Amino acid sequence: MSDGEMTRFVSAAGELAEQRVRVAGIGFDAVTMEQATARIVEMARARDKARYVCTGNLDHLYLAGKDEGFRQAYANADLVVADGAPIVWLSRMARSFGVLPERVAGSDLFWELAKASSQHKLRLFFLGGAPGSAVRAAIAAEQRHPGTFIVGTYCPPFETFDTEEEQWRMTGIVRAARPDILLVGLGAPKQEKWIAKMKDQLGVPVSIGVGGSFEMAAGIKKRAPVAVQKMGLEWLYRFAQEPRRLFQRYFVQDLPTFASLAAGAARARLLGPAQPA
Repeated sequence: MSDGEMTRFVSAAGELAEQRVRVAGIGFDAVTMEQATARIVEMARARDKARYVCTGNLDHLYLAGKDEGFRQAYANADLVVADGAPIVWLSRMARSFGVLPERVAGSDLFWELAKASSQHKLRLFFLGGAPGSAVRAAIAAEQRHPGTFIVGTYCPPFETFDTEEEQWRMTGIVRAARPDILLVGLGAPKQEKWIAKMKDQLGVPVSIGVGGSFEMAAGIKKRAPVAVQKMGLEWLYRFAQEPRRLFQRYFVQDLPTFASLAAGAARARLLGPAQPA
């Protein structure tokens, strides 16, 4: 199927999902922030099965092209939102089959879920992030939205994360806390693949990969000004803060990926859909 094509699909849970807009072969749900939050709240309150959410950005498109397990995690997700502005732009370039209405940034979704927790008494658990960031993010969430119901935080050691002992420990901690929503900040593709693999053992209604949202909420990393976010240049603001760490990601991986996909979308619009032989 071509980029931008909307398809109806059956999720891993066996439910017929809403139509998705495909960008580089990854299906994104055409939802606003308000709609995404409402859907997550609905899934959390149902408590009938384990579901999970992916927050996709341009780097995820690059990684998915090289990692079949990561790509499969996206294919089986119950909700996929466009975390990055370039995802929205690409959907609009290939607009023949529908577009994504807006960016649903994971770092903004963090605050919306904290608000929803305070309103609906939903239990949140923060897993991962840099040492201490989940605790500080929990304090910040409770300060901004009094009544936010955070039932625990845990930062697994990087060195022992993949050991059987640590996996049992993480699972036990989360299960004992009985959250309605699990926010996982382990970075991509690690967090999505881990959630897809472990969701049934965790017993959590909804798990969400949130990347560096704990560090952002805790104030460890500065978020770009709103005007910069609206221009779709938040990535450049982040690069200015950590140029050595992010050069490879943004300039070697992501920008060439965007240029290639944008060129493909332009050709598709110019030539029209391919005709069957």
